Amino acid sequence: MKRSVFAVALNHSSQTEKWNDAFHQPPYKTPPKTPVWFIKPRNTQRQSGDTIALPANQQTYSGGTLAVVIGATARKVSVADAPRYIAGYALANELSLAEESFYRPAIKAKCRDGFCPIGEAVPLADVSALDIVTEVNGVVKQSWSTADLHRNAAELIAALSDFAMLQASDVILLGTPQERIPVSAGDTVTIKAQGLPPLSNLFTDRESVQLQPDNHPTLFALGLNYADHAAELEFKAPEEPLIFIKAANTLTGDNSVSVRPDHLEYMHYEAELVVVIGKTARGVKRAEALDYVAGYTVCNDYAVRDYLENYYRPNLRVKSRDTLTPLLPRVTPREAVPDVQNLQLKTFVNGELTQSGTTRDMVFDVAFLIEYLSEFMTLQPGDMIATGTPKGLADVKPGDEVVVEVEGVGRLTNRIVSEQQFEESLK
Repeated sequence: MKRSVFAVALNHSSQTEKWNDAFHQPPYKTPPKTPVWFIKPRNTQRQSGDTIALPANQQTYSGGTLAVVIGATARKVSVADAPRYIAGYALANELSLAEESFYRPAIKAKCRDGFCPIGEAVPLADVSALDIVTEVNGVVKQSWSTADLHRNAAELIAALSDFAMLQASDVILLGTPQERIPVSAGDTVTIKAQGLPPLSNLFTDRESVQLQPDNHPTLFALGLNYADHAAELEFKAPEEPLIFIKAANTLTGDNSVSVRPDHLEYMHYEAELVVVIGKTARGVKRAEALDYVAGYTVCNDYAVRDYLENYYRPNLRVKSRDTLTPLLPRVTPREAVPDVQNLQLKTFVNGELTQSGTTRDMVFDVAFLIEYLSEFMTLQPGDMIATGTPKGLADVKPGDEVVVEVEGVGRLTNRIVSEQQFEESLK
């Protein structure tokens, strides 16, 4: 996995004004205290001049915004130092279907093919009050100023790099106003700002598969995909897959370390079967879905429950922290796993069995997940789906050795360390 494109919701004053009353009601109960992050995967990414296919029978909205491009590795960067890590700025269009809730990941609304064209990046000295203008077919439809953002680029870099190590070429979209601009097939949308190359794209109703030339596969993950685990957390099993995306900074390998942040109450492991896509999949039917699988591997998708807030769940501070997704690099070929829905999953902490389950208990099986995702986005070779975890969670602390295994697929080992131990290892 290479570049990550992070985006932040609710960073414009008009958005928080619109949603303020709702955020004081269930299920939110309180407005967000930290930035509400989400990820735009590789299938969404396009360039200026590309033609973008719109989904049929659903209204798409344009969200012109400013993107900051990271120029050097950034970890726990202060607001004051953040400008040193900026390579430049670019215009972007954070396309979306209508968004009616921030309680669950809006992957179907925001992660469709072509839903994140990004323009050419150039250095800019001052973007504190930059006007972002959206034109449709040459007519100005919106103009807003970055002065109305709650957090500027430096503040967002500081907030994100506090738990996610940013790499050169990573991108952060700074947010959009509440009002978005409806677009239709035949429209040309051009986003402009002083000092930046314009971003222009033609929209069509003609379905097409346009693969990204660079190799940065997407790791999808499932929340509450085992009924017993959902009950363990006092949730109902979902009626639709709760799919979110993991950024590259979370990944580490076998026999690696995972960092438990200081001053925590509870951090738990999650043993998961991972599906590895073998060929381009778009509009795949369930009966043929497994034909698109190259093989299977294992991951441990740690979660920090202290940071869970009940909006736009799961939030990246919980699920996308550095080193908290050990992934076995070896892929077991699909042909070597005769029945993927009949495998045992186990977790051992310091040699003691603490979690045991079977893939028979998945709420949504592997074939269904491939059909579901490929209905609205293109899955590409190397993309992965971490399929969820059964019940049996336990808190893990520095010094613990955690082993997760999936029958017939593999065994993954790693060790929990403190922040101080991890910092010392980097010196």
